[in-house]
Amino acid sequence: MDQTKMRILSAAAKLFDIYGYKGTSVRHIAEEAQVNSALISYHFQGKQGVLETLIASYFDTLFRLVEEQEIEYRDAPPYERLEQIIGLYLRFQCEHAPITRLIQRELSVESMLAREVLTLYISRWKHGLSRVIEMGITSSEFQPVSTDRIVLAVISQMTYPFLQAQMVRQVYDLEPYSEEFALWQQASIMRYLRACLLDA
Repeated sequence: MDQTKMRILSAAAKLFDIYGYKGTSVRHIAEEAQVNSALISYHFQGKQGVLETLIASYFDTLFRLVEEQEIEYRDAPPYERLEQIIGLYLRFQCEHAPITRLIQRELSVESMLAREVLTLYISRWKHGLSRVIEMGITSSEFQPVSTDRIVLAVISQMTYPFLQAQMVRQVYDLEPYSEEFALWQQASIMRYLRACLLDA
């Protein structure tokens, strides 16, 4: 991707995080990126195209990393595979905090874009976690459980702090974008999974 497109995407990510998608104009993005606003239409067909590119790039990168990790840990026990994949998701969210927060905001609003993201990306995210849990159930390494309910609880724990970052900071005095918080989240989620999947 050329430097102009990268500058536009970087500027948009910053402004969308601060002002929200609706509160950011093409002119604001162009000023932040120090480009002519016509280039945004040329490269992305407008603000909506910038948003869609940011989201697609985020998930394409995430799923590429997940696939690489799955190859590395394909012979590991299911619980270890779950621990690795959850750790990867949490680190990725922290490293891409503005886009993570933007995506969670957009998913909280009923829209065509939200439905597309749910269909294309969130369903795939859910499937990746579900598959590892179902493998553990099939091999009798995990207790028989409702996979959907377990995955819903896990994904909720992972995403809520990004949707409510200000509340997490002000009410709980925690920094949801920090590595320390991600490690605490991972340990907490794994305790929950151990109780649900391993403890009799």
